[in-house]
Amino acid sequence: MRALLSWAAFAAAVYAFSGLWAAFRGAFQGRPATPPGAFLGLVVLFLLSLGYLAFIIYAADRGAGRVRRRIAFFDRILDRGQHG
Repeated sequence: MRALLSWAAFAAAVYAFSGLWAAFRGAFQGRPATPPGAFLGLVVLFLLSLGYLAFIIYAADRGAGRVRRRIAFFDRILDRGQHG
């Protein structure tokens, strides 16, 4: 299930980045085609999907003992899942 979610998050990040790139290109060419609400939604989708991907990669590395620098926010989430 985790692999399917990670592929879905990756696809969402690619989709959001594509939409953001098109919005930036349109804005720089003087013809913005993306409404502000849709642009904000793409930004949120992009950040959430990349955040999820970063989290699962960090969790896998932490489980394998390959973490050099700890990320306190991710550690709190992972530790909460083990205790509760």
